[in-house]
Amino acid sequence: MNKVVNLLEKLNFSKTEAAVYINLLKNSSLNGYQIAKNLNMSRSSVYSALDNLYKRGVIFLLPGDSQIYKAENPTTLINKMKTEFIETADLLETKLNQLGNSDSEERYLNIEGYDNVISKTREILLTAEKEVYINTDFNLQTFSKEFIELGKRGVRIIVFSFAKLNGKDLPVEIYNHCDSSCFGKQTRIMLVVDCKRTLIADRGKHREEFLGTFTENVLLASIVSEHIHNDIYLLRLKDKYKKNLIDDEIKINTILENR
Repeated sequence: MNKVVNLLEKLNFSKTEAAVYINLLKNSSLNGYQIAKNLNMSRSSVYSALDNLYKRGVIFLLPGDSQIYKAENPTTLINKMKTEFIETADLLETKLNQLGNSDSEERYLNIEGYDNVISKTREILLTAEKEVYINTDFNLQTFSKEFIELGKRGVRIIVFSFAKLNGKDLPVEIYNHCDSSCFGKQTRIMLVVDCKRTLIADRGKHREEFLGTFTENVLLASIVSEHIHNDIYLLRLKDKYKKNLIDDEIKINTILENR
């Protein structure tokens, strides 16, 4: 019995409360006087424990004039405590994150290596609540589990690519600026979640290792979001007018254009 008392103490029971609950559990129903007598404790301490346990829903009163108590079923009690703990922990996590968000926009996390980029991408995707924008030539099936989960939540996933992507059975909108012969190795990903969080990663012509950055900087999230949207707009304009609308008259002769 001492071991059970110790376990209950870890779940925010006092030693007296634990003893009272166990005594009630062993018996069909008892009043405070009977419990105090069984435990050889003062009635005041037992009544105080009964009051606390009743308020927490650990025990309940039987109908009638006399105060007869009965212990809650252990399985019901533990399940209720588990639910309350999870809800409290989730709320605490939210509140703590809010306290730490004051300077989060100024922080940039550098990511190195393909596996780390994939892992961080999966993590960020699962934080989405409304919309996800992606520009990538990565295999979309790599994130199938995350996409399917977001689809169940009603999150809209928009993907633009210069490569032919396989979005079969995935809840994603794909815009391909490419013909069916356009395949290649995975080189980059630009990801924005809810216009708040951004991940950018690539490997260059002379750098096989992936390097990337993650941030919650709102300005960068806006810039990348606009970039992806403009890629899609240009593609849709090309499809609508059956020609590329960016010609020499439109260009402004910059380093970027002349690469």
